[in-house]
Amino acid sequence: MAHIYWELKEIPRPAGSYINKSDGRVFVFSSGDAPVRKSRRKVIGHATSETMMHPNDTFRYLFPNLWNEHYGSGKLPEHILHSGLYALTLGIGHETGLYQILQNVYGPLYGNILMDYAMYSILERSDVSLLFPDRMAQRVLFSKDCVSDSWLSDFFQGKITEDDNAAFRSQWLDECKRRGVTKAWISIDGSNNNCDAAACGLAEKGHAKSRKNTNIVSYMYAVNAEDGRPITYTVSNGGKVDSKAIQKMAAILSSHGIEAEGVILDRAFCTHDVFELLDRLGYPYVVMLPSDTFGHSQMVAQHSETIRWRVPYAVGEKGLFGISEKKRLFHGHTEEAFVNLFFDASNGSQRALSLISKIVKATKVLKAEIQKGKRPVVPQALAKYISLRQEGDSLCVEHDYARWQKDMDLKGFCSIASSEDFGPEEVDRIYHLRDSSETQYAILKSQLGYDVTRVHSTPSIQNKFCACFMAAIIRSEIMNACKGLGYATNQMIREVDRIELLLLPNGTYTAIHDESARAKELLSLFDIIPSDFDSIATEVNNRLSSSMTSQVRVKPSHEKQGSRQRGRPAKAKAAAPTKPKQKPGRPKGSVKKATPAQQEGVAKRKPGRPKGSKNKPKADA
Repeated sequence: MAHIYWELKEIPRPAGSYINKSDGRVFVFSSGDAPVRKSRRKVIGHATSETMMHPNDTFRYLFPNLWNEHYGSGKLPEHILHSGLYALTLGIGHETGLYQILQNVYGPLYGNILMDYAMYSILERSDVSLLFPDRMAQRVLFSKDCVSDSWLSDFFQGKITEDDNAAFRSQWLDECKRRGVTKAWISIDGSNNNCDAAACGLAEKGHAKSRKNTNIVSYMYAVNAEDGRPITYTVSNGGKVDSKAIQKMAAILSSHGIEAEGVILDRAFCTHDVFELLDRLGYPYVVMLPSDTFGHSQMVAQHSETIRWRVPYAVGEKGLFGISEKKRLFHGHTEEAFVNLFFDASNGSQRALSLISKIVKATKVLKAEIQKGKRPVVPQALAKYISLRQEGDSLCVEHDYARWQKDMDLKGFCSIASSEDFGPEEVDRIYHLRDSSETQYAILKSQLGYDVTRVHSTPSIQNKFCACFMAAIIRSEIMNACKGLGYATNQMIREVDRIELLLLPNGTYTAIHDESARAKELLSLFDIIPSDFDSIATEVNNRLSSSMTSQVRVKPSHEKQGSRQRGRPAKAKAAAPTKPKQKPGRPKGSVKKATPAQQEGVAKRKPGRPKGSKNKPKADA
C-alpha cells in the first residue's frame, strides 16, 4: 500500500469507493464498474469510519481535484523508499557468503528477516524491536513486507532455535576458512550484559561490566586479529568466569580446522588454568598480566630502573621501552613464560600528573573546609596518600610521601607474557592486534545497541545474540571498507542510506541517481554500481505488482567494477616510434651493395665488344 498521510486531516470517502472490512483499506476499481476482479482494485487510503478516511499517494493522483479541495494545491514531499543501505547490505551479504548461509539455514522468510534486523541495528544503533516498523517502513527491505514489533517478538521467542543458530555458526566458520582464515592470530575476549529476566536460565550473578549488582549473561567473541572480522561467538551463564569459557571456544575453532597461529588474551584470562590449557592445546599465546601477578612484580623490582627512559631498550618511536626475561608467572607453580616488561613514557607521565593533580586538589578542598571550621572527610580513593591529624584544637592535613612516590614510580609499567621469545617489539605488535576484538565489543554495545539484554527468555537471548553477531559481520565489513577509504563509518552509513527510490504517479518506483562520489566509491567495493538501483526499483515494483515473486534476493549481475588503486595513475607507455619514410636515392655515406653476380664471384664485364668477337650480320631491309 502506498504511503498513507496519517498526519493530514480526515476527509470524506469519495463516491464509488469501497471499504475492505478485514483491514480497513479503502479502494476503487480502475474501470469504475462493479467489482469483478481484485487485480483491478486501487487502494486509495485507510478508513477511519464508514464515511471518513486518510488518503494515500494513489488518492492524490486519482483524485487531484478532491486533494486540492481538502488540502490545497501546495506540493507535498514525494513518497520515497531509501534503497542505499539495502544495496550495500545486499552486496556485503553476497560478497561474504553471509546471505547464502542465512538462506540455507533459516530459509528465505526468516533469512530475510534477519538481514532486515541487521540493517535496522546498523542504521539505528539499537536493538529495541519496538521501533522497527516505524524506522524501516520507508526503506527497501529483504522481506516483502515490513513486520510489526509483536511479530519480531514472537520470531525471537520461538520461530528459530538454537539448533538453527548452531548450524549458522558452523557454516560461517567453514566460510571463514574458505576465505582464508586457516591460520591466524585469534583475539578472544569476553563481556557481559545486564539481564533482569527471572525466567532466563542464563542470567546469573557475576562480575558485571556495568558494576551493578544485577544478573548478567556472558558472551565471548573470536575475531581474526589481522582485520577484526568476527569468526564465531559463544553465550554462557553470567556467573561463568571468562577464563573457563576459552576451552569451549578453542574446541569450536579446532573442530572446523582453523589453526590458531596464536591466541591473544587480556588480563581477565590470566590464571594458571588458562596457561595450562593453552600449553596442552599447543597454542602460542600473548597474555596481558595483572599488576599483582608474581611475574610482573619480579620484573618491576629487577628492571624498572633498567628500562625507564633508557635508549637501548626503546621499542618503536612512541616512547615505549621494553625488556624480556623468562620468569615464573604464579606463586606455587613452576611453569615459566617470557615476561615482557614495558615502560610507556607518555602514559606513565600522564597518569603520574593525574595523581598529583587529584592529591593537590583534594588537599586544597580539605584545608578550605578546615578553615571554615568543618571536619572534612578524606576521599576514600586518596586515603592511602592523605590523612588528617589532630593538633590541639585544629586539624592538619598530612601526606604519605613515600607511598605517593612509590605509586608514581610504578605509573606506565605493564607486563605481557608470551609463550615464545618473540622480543618486546613483536609482543607489543601482536598484543595490539586484540584492539580488533575490543572494537567488536564497542560495535556490539554502542553501534548496535546491544548493551542491555532486553528479552526475557533463554531462546530470545540466544536468538538476539545470533542476530547481533550477523549485524556485527556486516558492520565490520563496512568499517574496514571505510577505513581503507579514509571515511567515517557512521557518516557513510547515513550517506548511503540517503539514496532513494521515488514513487511516480503511476504507482511505480524509479531510482533517483543522486549518489555522492563517496557513496559510489564505497558501494563499488562490494560490486554495487549506480545502474543496480534501477534493477532494485524494478524488483520492488515486481514485488508490489505480482504475487509470484521469489523471496530470494539476487544481486544484479554485471562485470565487477574494480576499485581504483591509490596514488597517481601510471603513465601510459609511449608507442614505439614509427620508422621515417626513406627518401629516394642511396643514403649518404652508404656502401653500394654487391650484385648477384658479384656475390657469386663472377667478374664484372668491361665496357665495349669483347676481344676477338665478330660483327653480327646486318638484317635484310
